[in-house]
Amino acid sequence: MKQTIKLIFYYFAYQLLFTFLAGGILTVASLMDGTMDLENLSYEAGRNVGLTTGLAMVLSGLAMTWHLVHYRYVAFNKETWRQVPLKNILLSIPFIVSALFISSMLTEVMDLPNLMEETFIQMSHSVAGFISLAIMAPLVEELLFRGAIEGHFLRRGMRPKYAILVSALIFGIIHLNPMQIPFAFFIGLIFGWLYWRTGSVIPGMIGHFLNNTVASLVMLFSTPEEMKQTTVDYLGAGPAYALFALAVVVFIGMFFYLNKNLPAAPEYVEKTV
Repeated sequence: MKQTIKLIFYYFAYQLLFTFLAGGILTVASLMDGTMDLENLSYEAGRNVGLTTGLAMVLSGLAMTWHLVHYRYVAFNKETWRQVPLKNILLSIPFIVSALFISSMLTEVMDLPNLMEETFIQMSHSVAGFISLAIMAPLVEELLFRGAIEGHFLRRGMRPKYAILVSALIFGIIHLNPMQIPFAFFIGLIFGWLYWRTGSVIPGMIGHFLNNTVASLVMLFSTPEEMKQTTVDYLGAGPAYALFALAVVVFIGMFFYLNKNLPAAPEYVEKTV
C-alpha cells in the first residue's frame, strides 16, 4: 500500500500546485488586459472558477501522466495500444454502457448531495474545463487507478477480486463528493474487471471517455431546471424502468459472454496498459 499512498499523494499534490498556478496565471492575464481590477479580485475569481479549475486539472493531469510514465508505473506507447484486439474493445462497449446507465439510475435513487455540481457546470462551459472533464480525467484516472494501482496489486500477487475491489474503493473515495462516490465505486469495479481480463486500461478508458463526455455535454446544453431532472422525470417512469431492465439484461449477458470469451487473464509481470 505504500506505493498506492505515494501515488495518491502526488495526484493531489499536482492538483493543488497547478490550482495555485492556474489561478495566478489567469489573474495576471486579466489584470494585464484590463478585464479585472484589484478591487474585484475575489468576485472575478468566483466567476472564473470553471476556467481556473479546468486549466488546473489539465495541467495537473499532464503532470501526473508524465509522472506515471517517466517513473515506469505504467507503459504508454504504440505497442501498448495494440495489445488488446479491436474485437475485445468493441465487445466491451455494450457492457460498459449498460453499467453506466444502471449506476446512473441507482445514483439518482440515492439522491446524495452533489457538492461539485456548480463547479462541474462552470467547467463544462469553458474549453479548458471541458477538456479536463471529458478527456484528461479519463486518461489520468485510468492510468493511475487501473494501470498503476490495480496493476501493482496484481503484480504483487493480490487475488484479482481483492485488487479490483480495493482499487475501486480508492477510486470512489478519492472523488470526495457524496454523489460521485457510489457511482465511481461501481464503475471502478467494471473498469477494474476489464483491466484484469485484458491487461489494458484501454477498454476502461473508452468507457470513461464516453461517460464524462456525455455528462459534460449534458451540463453544457441543459438549463438549470433540466439539470435537476432525473431519468424518470425526463423519459417518464415506464420508458425509464424499461430501459433500466434492458440495461440489466445486457449487462448480465455481456458479463457472462466476456467472461467466457475474453482470453485468459495475462500474467502481470510487466507494467502494461
